[in-house]
Amino acid sequence: MCRRTVFLESFDSTRATSNDDVHHPNRAQAQTEALLYLLLGRSLAVNNTYGSDSVSVLELVDAVLTTRDETVRRTTDHEARERLGQARPFIVTWFGADSLLSAFAGQLRQVDPNRHFRLSGWSPIDDEVDRRRELADSLDSAGDNPHQPPTAPAWLTKEYEGLAERFETLARLAEYSRTPDAGFAASKPTIQLADYLDHFARLEQEELEGAARRLDCPLDLATAIRDEINSRREHVNLGSRSWAHALVAHSTPEDLRPHEGTREFVDTLYNAVLAESAGAQDGYMSSVPRADAREHLKQMNALALGVIRSCRESQGLSGHRPGHVDPADRTISGVFTAAETLPGLPVTALRQLFTTYWALVADRERWQAWQDSCDRLNSLLDQAEARRAQAAQRQQDQPRTTGRVDNQLRDAWAAHVNTLRTNLPGTLRGGDESLVVGAQHGANDYGQLLQIEDLAPEVRADALAVGEHLSGLAASVGG
Repeated sequence: MCRRTVFLESFDSTRATSNDDVHHPNRAQAQTEALLYLLLGRSLAVNNTYGSDSVSVLELVDAVLTTRDETVRRTTDHEARERLGQARPFIVTWFGADSLLSAFAGQLRQVDPNRHFRLSGWSPIDDEVDRRRELADSLDSAGDNPHQPPTAPAWLTKEYEGLAERFETLARLAEYSRTPDAGFAASKPTIQLADYLDHFARLEQEELEGAARRLDCPLDLATAIRDEINSRREHVNLGSRSWAHALVAHSTPEDLRPHEGTREFVDTLYNAVLAESAGAQDGYMSSVPRADAREHLKQMNALALGVIRSCRESQGLSGHRPGHVDPADRTISGVFTAAETLPGLPVTALRQLFTTYWALVADRERWQAWQDSCDRLNSLLDQAEARRAQAAQRQQDQPRTTGRVDNQLRDAWAAHVNTLRTNLPGTLRGGDESLVVGAQHGANDYGQLLQIEDLAPEVRADALAVGEHLSGLAASVGG
């Protein structure tokens, strides 16, 4: 069965500004971004790495599945309960294994210094080889039997309260992934991380200068990354991103900035690989954190998105212009920001927002109006993407121009925003161009905005993170 899916880079809990602080903005961003995409009628692609090891994803899974179960218990209507059970907020995938749990067990056992799988969500035991193996054994002991959930090792419950909760959430996600159309084995990506890096590293100087100019990326930063890749290709595995993270971990104050840029560049490419493998046919929402005002990370993110397009075109996988590293085609732009920058935005606790979402699904009349609006909007978004690809092919040797949103798509977007405002009163704010939700996370209030028009400079300037939606990474989702 085919579903509209999107892969969110905000799920990556090893990103440049993320840490294990429960109130870190990145933790809230993943949930607010996920909610708005659910309201656009998309499912969220969750691969085994992030479904098992991302703090942001495990938090999100707990919030979404818990509020769904609570809604089911409150609902007496059989049809509504059935609709809630058939909803697929997540499409879970696993690579090189038989299930989500066995895939993570394999990653836990990767402890060799040259192939060490760095744990993020389970960081307290990252260097504890014996405990990693014990945890892997406990995951394997469940097999693929839905009636036999895994049992956490005794030490996990006694010594690591937070990890015990994550274990329970992981077990729930694994159970969910076994329901029809909710999970499947991922395919091998057409383009691997090493392919993207090799494509970029082989650019001639003239090509690199042109790419940097078109993407508003300082040439010295682009050159530094290319030189870094070429100097290390004989000494590291370019198919893994761990070398870029090791660069930052061992940086001196003098080389920290360029090494951070390299990591952001590699992370963006890595997540594009995961997006394709997870079958995210509706695209990859790439976002660079700006909470600490490191402007060069935004520039590296834009450069990486251009390289993704260029590399895919070179292998006949995109409708992009041959021989050009251009800006990514944007169908949707997003901003994550402090709520105070969006005056008048209603702010709701994150859990309550997901409760409101499930109440919409449970109500047949509201659900039908929402589904009809989603279908119309997403059909027009598909058509707009097809037209952009055709236009790119026709304009191979002409300067690139920003595609304008046609009136039909703009009207459908405005109508969908209005449908959501009508059916979710007091939850969202939206105009003809943007859909905005306010969420409380810890003691802080945040706003998440999505729109189909380009973002205004002043909106970008106030952002904690800015995202661009890159489409065309996968053809379909199979089951």
